[in-house]
Amino acid sequence: MKRLVFLFFLFFPLIVVAQDLRINNTGAYFSDYTSDNLSKAFKELDYETYILPQANAYPRLFVKNLPSDLALMEDKTLRNRLFMQILIPLILKANEDVLQEREIIEALEYDFEQNKDFDEADMYYLDELAQKYDVSSKFKDTRRYLKLFTELKQKVDIVPPSILLAAAAIYTDWGTSRVAQLANNLYQTKMWFSNEGLEPSGGKEEGFTYKIYDSLEDCISDYVLKINSNINYQTFRQSRAQARKKGDILYGKRFDWTMILDSNLPNFAGLLDYTLTYYKLHHVDEATLENEYDLGEN
Repeated sequence: MKRLVFLFFLFFPLIVVAQDLRINNTGAYFSDYTSDNLSKAFKELDYETYILPQANAYPRLFVKNLPSDLALMEDKTLRNRLFMQILIPLILKANEDVLQEREIIEALEYDFEQNKDFDEADMYYLDELAQKYDVSSKFKDTRRYLKLFTELKQKVDIVPPSILLAAAAIYTDWGTSRVAQLANNLYQTKMWFSNEGLEPSGGKEEGFTYKIYDSLEDCISDYVLKINSNINYQTFRQSRAQARKKGDILYGKRFDWTMILDSNLPNFAGLLDYTLTYYKLHHVDEATLENEYDLGEN
């Protein structure tokens, strides 16, 4: 990976007024790039394929929004590849954030087992997580925290990147849908009986709007939270917990059948399985992000 400190010089011929590139110690962030310029930028940074060689980490290159001209790409193969290149680092980042929460939960559980008590800050953080992931307990004593730890460890975990990627491809027709382009909404997340959001093409009579996200990253994180908290995904979470207990890699093909309630599309689980298989996305389930402190290495 070429040194990110030289990004501004590498991209100088590509930058136009509408484009924006920001760099900090967590990565490089791209906004409002065309498909062609984003492809060139990825190529300059040696990120030319959506499946990296085994054991390679994905670059910390994060795209805020899909190129508005994605649907105009004549080569569908190149379009689909660019779509996956855009989303994979964002998906890995969302899972990275969840794993950080999981590590804190496990640390708090260990401290609680040792001391049978919390300090006020830890108790507040645990209660915040319980609310975030829709976990509750009727107990008021020590049993309450034992219950919270058990439930949170089942809910606060990664969602296989292959599932997140394949679902986004299906919902958005590879990033070309109106909802994806105008709302950064990759999974057709709806807001019912609300005046906010993006109106469906059928108008307000539909009874819902599509949630508008500030970025693709926000959308992916929200979808991960939905899978980790909503009752419709309980079977997925139980299966994931069993695999985690065995120490297995969380391959999406092991769990795609549990996503049947995610969509009203006919045979949605079958579509997921086909996409996972055709694009060999099991490789992505083994992937990691580059360490944020190694961004400058060549």
